[in-house]
Amino acid sequence: MRKTQTDSKRLPLGHVTLHYLDYGGHGPRGLILLHGGGANAHWFDRVGPIFARHCRVLALDLRGHGDSSPAEPPVYSFDAYVDDVHALLEAEHIAAPILMGHSMGGTLAVKYTGTRPREVGALVVCDAMMVYSQEISDRLRRMGHRPGREYDTLEDYLAHFRIIPDGLRAPKAVHDHIARTAGRQTAKGRWVHKLDRRIYAQRESIDTLPLWPRITCPVLILRAEYNPRFRPAILQQIKERCPQVESAEVAEAGHHLVLDQPEQTADLVLAFLRRHRLLQDCKGSKA
Repeated sequence: MRKTQTDSKRLPLGHVTLHYLDYGGHGPRGLILLHGGGANAHWFDRVGPIFARHCRVLALDLRGHGDSSPAEPPVYSFDAYVDDVHALLEAEHIAAPILMGHSMGGTLAVKYTGTRPREVGALVVCDAMMVYSQEISDRLRRMGHRPGREYDTLEDYLAHFRIIPDGLRAPKAVHDHIARTAGRQTAKGRWVHKLDRRIYAQRESIDTLPLWPRITCPVLILRAEYNPRFRPAILQQIKERCPQVESAEVAEAGHHLVLDQPEQTADLVLAFLRRHRLLQDCKGSKA
């Protein structure tokens, strides 16, 4: 893994304390990275330092994920996630951010941008589902009501850790890094995944297609070459509603493209931002 000077920060909001990673960088615009369901901010450890050469970069642990606290009461709606992102932007004094989300984080980024279209400078969506059907939500809810597995030792936890969905093409060192950042030790000394399982128990269905006509900022959709979430039919529906959408394929990548192909992913995003002169305010950028 790339060695970086990354700050770990916390934002108390009363009902929840958010944790986020500050990869550094300069410039008032800022890039906010949003991870997928069951993941955490460290999934961006391979791309965050690359982006930080050009602009300010933050990666948020969504409530109930990673090192953010569980929400009490346990509210895990997309609206609640939107409010948390807004609170982070206000706390860090970031205006017109670039939102980049992977998987469920991409769905959230679309939800945020469609809900608050005047507040977002650009949107990058990485291999995300644009429609969570009731069937998918019901399946996740059933999973959320089942207890998670516990392990006696860190070694046992690491040996059983799997990145879902399968198909990671990144080196083993990347898998091991994600595994270590995804686990925690309980008060009883057992090892578990850093996740409030009530997140899944509350998973709601969502259809983002009605939001796309409200999105006016530049948009880049990144598809994975292998088993992409963005099929041609859904891309066509999005572009009919939001004509400025651009799309690109990340070659030799599965769903976890920020892990499989970090340099290629970053290059595609930076080229997009330069085309739209969105790095011009960032000190030290080469836009």
